Amino acid sequence: MRSFLVAAAVAATSSPALAHPGNHHEMSGWGEAVAHFFGSPFHAALVLGAIATGAIVAGVWRVSRRTGKAK
Repeated sequence: MRSFLVAAAVAATSSPALAHPGNHHEMSGWGEAVAHFFGSPFHAALVLGAIATGAIVAGVWRVSRRTGKAK
C-alpha cells in the first residue's frame, strides 16, 4: 500500500506539461484565485479526480483494516 501511495504522489505532482494554457498573473487576490479554480473545467476535473481517488483509497483502507490485511 505504501508503494501505491508513493506512486500516486509522484504521478500527481505538477509539471509544466500538465498545465493548461493561460496566464495566472492577472489574479490579484484569493477571491479571484478561488473563482478561477472552481470556474475552470480543467480544475473542476482535477477536484473531482482528487475526491474520487481519496474515496477509493479510504474505502480500500477501511476494508483492509476490517479484514485484518493492513500492512
